[in-house]
Amino acid sequence: MATNSYQLETLERPLGASFFLICSFQNDDSYYELKSLTEKKFSKTIFESNVLPKWELDEVERLSQIPGKQTRILSFMRRIHREELAQIKKECLEIQNSFQKDDPFFRLIPGYLTSHNVVIAQSKDDFHRIYLFTGVYGEIVYIFHKGKFSVLDTAPGFFKQKEALYFFSNLRESYEYNKFKD
Repeated sequence: MATNSYQLETLERPLGASFFLICSFQNDDSYYELKSLTEKKFSKTIFESNVLPKWELDEVERLSQIPGKQTRILSFMRRIHREELAQIKKECLEIQNSFQKDDPFFRLIPGYLTSHNVVIAQSKDDFHRIYLFTGVYGEIVYIFHKGKFSVLDTAPGFFKQKEALYFFSNLRESYEYNKFKD
């Protein structure tokens, strides 16, 4: 027997997400200058990866770019709301363009981590990306399923590396532990 009770659908803003930057670069000076700049611009760094496997370009990017020899990830104390990713990508492009004068291989990829996934911002459209705002697309690279991150088939090759997966798994652990703390 059906009841006449119903639940009104409501909208709720999710908790802030863990903000990170992936940096592909050629010379160490660029990286350390970036770290100093982003700590002033965004917030204090809470996690910093070791040198990771080289960022791998997708087919479209390979036509016009070359990746740096080194890749590192910075994660920041500041939590972001997911809708901020488009503006952060624009700010990162400005930083990237200024750094490319001294390091032509310099590249910044901003993203966020939540309990359920890892999302990066991209500037090119593709079938698996969702348009966000002002020329920025969101791409899910990991989903959390059955107690671990699973990389999506469409994710850039960098995310299939065990070192990247290890970093993001540890970042998620910290996020889960601290997500209700100010």
